[in-house]
Amino acid sequence: MALWPDASGNDINGAGEADFRKPDHVYWRDPGEIAFGALQKWFYRKNDHPALQKGRRARMQEEKIPLAPLNETPAEKSPQDWSDQIKAEAARLGANAVGITKMQADWCYAEHDLPFRWIVVLGIEMNYDIMTTAPEMTAGAEVVHQYARGMTVSKRLAGWLRKQGHDASPEHGPFAGPLTLIPPALAAGIGELGKHGSIINRELGSNFRLAAVLTNLELVPDQPDDFGADDFCLNCQICMKNCPPDAIFAQKQTVRGTKKWYVDFDKCLPYFNETAGCGICITVCPFSRPGVRDGLLAKLARRAT
Repeated sequence: MALWPDASGNDINGAGEADFRKPDHVYWRDPGEIAFGALQKWFYRKNDHPALQKGRRARMQEEKIPLAPLNETPAEKSPQDWSDQIKAEAARLGANAVGITKMQADWCYAEHDLPFRWIVVLGIEMNYDIMTTAPEMTAGAEVVHQYARGMTVSKRLAGWLRKQGHDASPEHGPFAGPLTLIPPALAAGIGELGKHGSIINRELGSNFRLAAVLTNLELVPDQPDDFGADDFCLNCQICMKNCPPDAIFAQKQTVRGTKKWYVDFDKCLPYFNETAGCGICITVCPFSRPGVRDGLLAKLARRAT
């Protein structure tokens, strides 16, 4: 806490702002570029466990591998054929959920734009049994491992498209690039935003991480998947009651002109840093629990008819 800056992460995120603006980077960025850079550096000093280091080394090794060269002879297929083949290839490479949507400039962070028109969003599942150990170091190591896997899948998929003669660029965590991933994931049908601030997918719950591939190849967009999770979150309090720093709001908040679920950054971050990323809220979510999810989805489907 001695490193806490003279700033609020909630203010940087735009909590309470009635008008729209593009988001600003608040964490997982070059420490010299963000107000909370000293705390981010502290995160790595504090969480120096061998299991975490293993995942970080895997990520750094993947970063060194260049993208496949761009074939100068583009393959020609229909948007539907490309969309089907991209999804099949993503699944073959290890993605557990795939959705496609058109790029929107508002999804980029402030002062950033991207020269691509389409986004292929990838969901990378985490091991649920390991994640139930949260907030122990084992859960944090699993998160790092799956972020590295997301990097591998997104880079391989982008490389596959480049071999077909179509430019493509990967996006992945944990470090934030020019693009926010949750808004396009919602638009691409990956799931609904939950009270805990993470996406709820009907097959994976919230037990996954995001990656993406950007391209200008004409594709067929998916539609948002509204299966009742948002309504369920209105009354569910499980993640709220299990959050040690009490960072989850009971009601939606207005953030940069949009009313949505939002987690209090200033309350969350100290505990997040102390526990290698915590992860309690996404693990206790009923949609993340394999033995509960199917019955819950069936109940929501009956309610919708």
